[in-house]
Amino acid sequence: RFPPDKPLPDELVALRRLLYCGEWIHSHTLHMYMLHAPDFLGAPDVITVARDHREAVERGLALKKTGNRLQELIGGRSIHPVNVRLGGFYSVPTRADLAPMAEDLRRALDDALATVEWVAGFDFPDLTVDHELLSLTGARYPLEGGTIARSAGPVFGIEELGDHVRETHVPHSTALHATLDGRPHLTGPMARYSLNHDRLSPLAQEAAAAAGLGAECRNPFRSIVVRAVETVYAVEEALRII
Repeated sequence: RFPPDKPLPDELVALRRLLYCGEWIHSHTLHMYMLHAPDFLGAPDVITVARDHREAVERGLALKKTGNRLQELIGGRSIHPVNVRLGGFYSVPTRADLAPMAEDLRRALDDALATVEWVAGFDFPDLTVDHELLSLTGARYPLEGGTIARSAGPVFGIEELGDHVRETHVPHSTALHATLDGRPHLTGPMARYSLNHDRLSPLAQEAAAAAGLGAECRNPFRSIVVRAVETVYAVEEALRII
């Protein structure tokens, strides 16, 4: 454990990023295969998808399990990790603990690349949205930390978020509605990708180009492809850290 007023050692920062890699791998894969793909394939659920796309669904399950294993190794539980504490972790893995995980991730990289190719073949409605995009940014592709980038304005610090983004109640919804300087905006994978494409690894950039994505994506239906590209990046990043 380290005092909160001092910078964390590089090793702990890397472990935190590794934890986020695991979260992205299992969460993105869950979204793509179990929640989003059935809509494109005209199926009510992933069980129905598996009847005609068994190999793809099995690949998705294997990829998700890899993310869950990484979460469990670093975070102490496959979802909703419990091993993280202020200033560090309750326990950390040894290099010997991480070696088998690296082997799993090398296999997962092939599955992640195959996923990009699979979802890129879906039929996408032609739609472009012109909302402003808002995302974290930094020296590396942003899984955590850094500053905040926007598509129509300068980068600003995280401590300034409340000066630009306001959440308000509206009569017709129980959800808070957020505006960026009074206007609608988008966050999430599509915004993150569009504002940080140059920070992706070369392999992830190649996968994106092969899938028909440019340096910016403003078609929300194609966000499933962006998630697949981000999964490739998360697997690669986890291997780099290990």
